[in-house]
Amino acid sequence: MEPRREDKTAADAVSDPVNVTVEAEEDGLRGILKTIFRHPMIIICCLYANVGSLMYGFDNLTLSLCLSMDPFLEQFGDLTDGAYVIPAYWQSLWNAMPQLTTGIGAWAAGPIADRFGRRAAFITAGFISAAGVAVVYTASTRGVFLGGKMLNAVGLGLALTTGQIYIAEIAPLKFRGVALSIYTFTMNLGYLVAASVAFKRVSIPNQSSYKVLFATEWIWPGLMILGGLLLVPETPYHLTRRGLTERATKSLTFLYGKATPVEPILATISDTIEHESYLGDSVSFRECFRGIHWRRTRIVLYCNGLSQMIGATFFSNAPYFMISAGMSPSNIAMIIEMGIGLAIIGSAFTFWALPNLGRRPMMMGGTLFAAVLFFIMGVASSVPNQSSKTLWCTGISLQLVWLCMGPVVGPAMAVAGEVSAVRLRAKTAAIGFFFNYIYSTVWNVVVPYMYNTDEGNLQGKMGWIYFATCLISIVVVWFEVPELKDISFADIDERFEMRVATRAFKNWRDVTGPQTKAAALGEVELEQIE
Repeated sequence: MEPRREDKTAADAVSDPVNVTVEAEEDGLRGILKTIFRHPMIIICCLYANVGSLMYGFDNLTLSLCLSMDPFLEQFGDLTDGAYVIPAYWQSLWNAMPQLTTGIGAWAAGPIADRFGRRAAFITAGFISAAGVAVVYTASTRGVFLGGKMLNAVGLGLALTTGQIYIAEIAPLKFRGVALSIYTFTMNLGYLVAASVAFKRVSIPNQSSYKVLFATEWIWPGLMILGGLLLVPETPYHLTRRGLTERATKSLTFLYGKATPVEPILATISDTIEHESYLGDSVSFRECFRGIHWRRTRIVLYCNGLSQMIGATFFSNAPYFMISAGMSPSNIAMIIEMGIGLAIIGSAFTFWALPNLGRRPMMMGGTLFAAVLFFIMGVASSVPNQSSKTLWCTGISLQLVWLCMGPVVGPAMAVAGEVSAVRLRAKTAAIGFFFNYIYSTVWNVVVPYMYNTDEGNLQGKMGWIYFATCLISIVVVWFEVPELKDISFADIDERFEMRVATRAFKNWRDVTGPQTKAAALGEVELEQIE
């Protein structure tokens, strides 16, 4: 077995396949904006890959919005004391079961993307989602509506997971973290589009009030299918792993432009794949839980669960929560739009902060800020003799947490997309998103029972629960999630192979000589194979 090569050839000078620019960089730096302008096709493909998160954001808010529409309640609710009400268990099913099938779609993304390619996974996701939306649009019973939501969710899970795999494999190093964090921006944009469509239709007294909302959702799978068929290329990583070198060269040329020599990138892609093959040829889910890969998979799980720890399910149920807390529909509409606007601002801030501050500081800082806001919410709701002022404090505190979504979830998704081994990326991403939505299913079942007036009736005291989960998250990130800013895939592999401590990742430098280092890496590789 050949140990890892330490001499730096011209191909190695690029540092990381596809995740760096090819041209020589005199000062070793390239601003993110310069990267964007130099590689417009990569940016377009990254935006396309995030259509899945936009779909998810739009779909994730539609149910909560529909619950404020009288025609929807009349169609699917029961008449109780002169008013139509959706039973709590159906609300839980509508929230939880689609999360479960989103996880199934995410799990399926691994084998589909590895066997048939990333483009094929996108196209498949688009067709499944379009079929699910059709069922939802025509549904007249609660069971059929649930079936449509679950089918659509399979497509959403497949699209979300494939999008992060795709971006990680085409984005230049300087843009990689931002490209992966666009996930939260487009998801929040989906929330905003859904809210904008819905709140203009709340007062319409017929079924078109909510059916137009569902019909609008066909736009996103349509974009995904057309883009997959006509625009985006397959990733060079996938093509190289399949031995399709000529097609990989064409893909790189499309992404980087004909003026850029792509041979050095292709050489380093091959080097990275070849080096990882020394740790074993298995590309299976089981491999993700063995040796050094278990540590990497564990980090992906933490990052995928972080959104729930800072209250993602609570946000999506915010309209119904605030209605049950006694706030008027007009005030709720204003506060919800304010919250989504703050989420977009937070995501835009992430684009600047991520390449400057790094992943860990943003994840811990954003989670700490969310903890403070939930603490304020908990205090306000615990004050005796609740008034309109304490109600407004609770509502505004909840919406301000939207500001944390970009700075927390964006970097978390960047780490989740970067940390796995190249050959196991599709499988690891599938595991991460599967966990995300199984974990979300638990929260979607439990949260309505926590705050509903006829169940737990916690209302604003939910702040105390999320204050605790935020503190737990800070501790986990501190001890487990490494800083990956400006670290190439090859160097990430090296740090895990050398078992570098989490908090030493950023500044770790090998202090041994090349021969000693090569021998050490060889020992690690032998150990992993055994």
